[in-house]
Amino acid sequence: MDTSNLKPHDDETPGAGAAKPTPAPRPTPARELMMRIASAFVLAPGVIYLVYLGGWPFTGLVMLAALLMIYEWARLVRGSHLNADYVIHAITAIIAVALAGAGQPILALLAAFTGFAIGLGVVVMRGQGKRWPMIGFPYILLPCIAVVWLRSGGEWGMLTLYWLLAVVWATDIMAFVTGRTFGGPKLAPHLSPSKTWSGLLGGVAGAAVAGALTSVFLDLQVGWLLAMLSGMIAVIAQIGDIAESALKRYANVKDSGALIPGHGGVLDRVDGLIFAAVAAAMVALIGVLAEEGRGIGLGAFAG
Repeated sequence: MDTSNLKPHDDETPGAGAAKPTPAPRPTPARELMMRIASAFVLAPGVIYLVYLGGWPFTGLVMLAALLMIYEWARLVRGSHLNADYVIHAITAIIAVALAGAGQPILALLAAFTGFAIGLGVVVMRGQGKRWPMIGFPYILLPCIAVVWLRSGGEWGMLTLYWLLAVVWATDIMAFVTGRTFGGPKLAPHLSPSKTWSGLLGGVAGAAVAGALTSVFLDLQVGWLLAMLSGMIAVIAQIGDIAESALKRYANVKDSGALIPGHGGVLDRVDGLIFAAVAAAMVALIGVLAEEGRGIGLGAFAG
């Protein structure tokens, strides 16, 4: 497998005996932002359209994303060694996402748990290899099941996903802009050296505005509540971003892949959405169980 894009972080020291490579020039903040915007303009319309379609077209998109993330996860935690637990993970993803797309979220969760148990059993029986990479099963499969389940909620499910994407994108953009503009104290210097408190606050503010605008657009009566919930989702999304940064530092790479210019791999692009989707699905589930509102997700805020 080609591993030419595996580059050490500029602020990390290579392993013993390794010659220190010449660091690749880092893009300027303005150029990096332009690359991100260009990638978003290319990718976002297709994602938005497939969310609108729902059904199996959207489920197929999520399934493809899951397989790409599993591949990137295997490279990060196993290097170039794609072994049995990688195959089990991939097969489990196909089954679990397909079940979620067929309107069987409980069976999808059971399939994900079964795949996790089998994969862990394989690692234990081999008596070699680390067991912590098995957390890739819930890390990747739970958000995939969550977004497919949310979209299954008809019009309100579709609108909920649009809101979630808007909140995560607003968080990402505003955190980047304010962090690079104002700088200041680091948020998690040992895990993600580029993250700052100013970036976090900017991301929360951007998400809150996105939530408030969503409330106005959909004529919901609890704009302040949706703005507050959006801010909380922004914090969770930033935690997801930091978690993926920590994983890349462990693997001593800059990006999880090179599929998306300006963003790296799929995991780089959806790191915040991974945590945010699970949180949003849990909030939606509470609303469904309470039998409030007229539908899933944002339907709970409808009058």
